[in-house]
Amino acid sequence: MTSKEAGSGWVPADGFRRKKEGLAGSGARFLGFGLIFVLFLAVGGVEAGTTGTQVISLNAGWNAIFLEVEPAVSSPDAIMAGQPVDIVASFFDPGAGPQFVSNPAANLFRAAGWGTWYAGSRPDAFLKNLHAVYGQRGYLIHATNACVLSVTGAVTAARVTWTPDAYNFVGFTVSRSAPPTFDQFFAGSPALRHNRIYRMVNGTWRQVTDPTAETLRSGEAFWIYCSGATTYQGPLRAVTTLSQGLVLSSGRDSLILRNETAHPVTPTLTHMASGSNAVPLLIVVQTVNGTASAIQSMGVAKPAGDWSQDLPPLEAGASMQIPLEAQVENMTQPVHQSLLKVSTDMGTEAWIPVIAVRADGGAQ
Repeated sequence: MTSKEAGSGWVPADGFRRKKEGLAGSGARFLGFGLIFVLFLAVGGVEAGTTGTQVISLNAGWNAIFLEVEPAVSSPDAIMAGQPVDIVASFFDPGAGPQFVSNPAANLFRAAGWGTWYAGSRPDAFLKNLHAVYGQRGYLIHATNACVLSVTGAVTAARVTWTPDAYNFVGFTVSRSAPPTFDQFFAGSPALRHNRIYRMVNGTWRQVTDPTAETLRSGEAFWIYCSGATTYQGPLRAVTTLSQGLVLSSGRDSLILRNETAHPVTPTLTHMASGSNAVPLLIVVQTVNGTASAIQSMGVAKPAGDWSQDLPPLEAGASMQIPLEAQVENMTQPVHQSLLKVSTDMGTEAWIPVIAVRADGGAQ
C-alpha cells in the first residue's frame, strides 16, 4: 500500500501516518501532537465507521488537548491505563458560571461545569465525576511525567456547537506545515473575530493578544469567547447530507463547500485509501451541449487508491456542490470505506468519512 506524501504529513505505514508538529516557541513548554489514521474495512457494518488512532505527546504537568477521534473504548480508566496521567477534565456545562480557571491546578472538582477523572492511585479518586471520554472535545490532562498517549476510535466529521455569550473550549484541525492565524481563521465570524482567546502556556492560560501573529495548532484545545449566536465552522464549511459523512449506494450524495470569508478560498479534495477496500468514486459533472439542450450528467471515474483533485477558487460567500457516486461495479466487498480530506490554501482541513454499500449486499 502506498500513499501520497504531502504537506499534511501522510506517509506509508500500515495505513497512513499523519504527524503533527509539537507546540514549541519562545522557550515555553508546549504540548506536542501526532495523529495516525489507520484505515480499515469494518465488515461488521456501516455503523463501525472509519477508524484512526490519535497519538498525543504529553508534557509533564498540565496539557490542553483536543481529541479528534471518537474513542472505541470511552472509559478514562481504560484509556489512561499504564500512563502517568492522574487527572483528566472536560468542561460540559457552559451555563454553570465561570468557564475557565487561570490555574488548572486549582480544585477542578469544585469548579462548576467541569467533569473530572482522577487516577485510582490518588486519595481523591473517589471524587471523580468524569466517566466517559468523547471525541471532538477539549480536555485538560495532567501528567506526572512526559508520555505518549494513543487513542483509537472513529474518524468523524467535525462540528462545533457554539454556546453564545460564553467561553467555549474548542479545537480545530489545521495544516501542520502552514496553519492559519487566529485572525485568518475567525475573520468570517463577527462573534469570534476578537482577541478574547486563551491558550495554555506553562500550565496556565495566556491570552492571545495579537491574533494576527499566532497560529492555530491541530490537536490543541483553547478557550474563545463567542459573542452572540453563531454556527461558524471555519473559513470553508464542508456540508454533507448526513452528519456522519458521505454514504453511497446505488445513488449519489453531494459534498457542499461554502466560503465563509470575505476573500477567495481555493480548496483541494484528497482521497485517502486503505488497501483494496477503499471506495472507488465517481465525481459527477453536468454538461450542456447547447442552449436548448437538456442538462446531462456524467461520472468522471477516480481510482480507488489515493488521489488529489484541485478545485476552482470559491469567491467570497460562494458555494460549490460536488456530487459523488460509488463505482459499484468495481466494489468487491459489501462495504467499502475511505476518507476525504478537504484542505484549503489558508491551511484549514476537514475530514469526511466515506462509506459505500453494495445494494445487492454481495461481492463479485
